[in-house]
Amino acid sequence: MGYESRIYVVEKRTKMEHEHEPKRWSEVIAIYNMCCFGGFHGLFNNETDCYVYETFNDKKVLKDLYNKPLYEETIENVINFLENHKEKESYRRVKPLLGLLKGFEKTKWVDLAVLHFGC
Repeated sequence: MGYESRIYVVEKRTKMEHEHEPKRWSEVIAIYNMCCFGGFHGLFNNETDCYVYETFNDKKVLKDLYNKPLYEETIENVINFLENHKEKESYRRVKPLLGLLKGFEKTKWVDLAVLHFGC
């Protein structure tokens, strides 16, 4: 069972030549709180090459509350996973998340990603 699970939809920014940080900044477009949804196991396996800032301060979010790095996936893969997930009907937060993500399906933004924070 997950705890404090959040989804970030981000636009990954191009890293500037003068930046010496190993990860690049991403602009948060949407944050969705999944609370105790533990159904993402097997989906988010790719450690992200970016970071986001906390909502109310300038602190970089590089790891979750469990000191694990943020992981990313494509919007299309998250949609496919959730549409075929056994808990789709039983967990109240899945359908609204699907609706949010489907709103981005036809976007022309080049580097859009879904980051997962939590278990």
